[in-house]
Amino acid sequence: MMRRITIGLASAGVMLAGTGAQAEQLCNQQVHQKFDETRIYSRSFIATCQPGSVCRLVTHRLDKNAPLGFSHTLTFQRVDPQSNWQVLLVDVLGLAETQAGFALTVDKNTALNASGQSITTPVSVNEYALDEIVSGQALSEAKPGDNISWSYTVKGGETSNVRFSLAGLTNALEWAECAQAELASGKSNPPEPGSEKPEYSPPEPDVPVDPVGDGRD
Repeated sequence: MMRRITIGLASAGVMLAGTGAQAEQLCNQQVHQKFDETRIYSRSFIATCQPGSVCRLVTHRLDKNAPLGFSHTLTFQRVDPQSNWQVLLVDVLGLAETQAGFALTVDKNTALNASGQSITTPVSVNEYALDEIVSGQALSEAKPGDNISWSYTVKGGETSNVRFSLAGLTNALEWAECAQAELASGKSNPPEPGSEKPEYSPPEPDVPVDPVGDGRD
């Protein structure tokens, strides 16, 4: 049976309370609750953590013609504080030819090549997880960067090049690592959701290298 096609990776966040009174901050960032996760917004990124579990840093490539308003997602994910971060990529509208491999380029200077053997589809047919080695290299190169591009072959032979802004990544990463440790330790607990739930509209990349578009013209 074919696995379902993923439309989005960014499930959202939870306001936290310490012992006693409700708090609206965790690790010095304002947080809120949505979908039973703790969420902050950091420029181009949504950072989310489930209590005692997985954290994700997610950014989108906007496309007004796509079902949910974006065509691609880039996610850095860590399942617990002892694990390494992993890169996951989604093409909402198409399927990648994984055996052809992927290339990740940060600010047009550093290309990271992921062979077909380093790419898996653990959840759905259009969500692509990179192995630990490539993911670690990608995150290391991305932290000081402005933009990251994902180049790959779509099934049918077309080449696609999709660019994401990295604005806010370092802040989102620092918050997620702190929040994940706090939640895992039990020092912070999620209360009932508040009445105010800020919504997120994924921005266009706000630190562009040049107006090259997303490669789908």
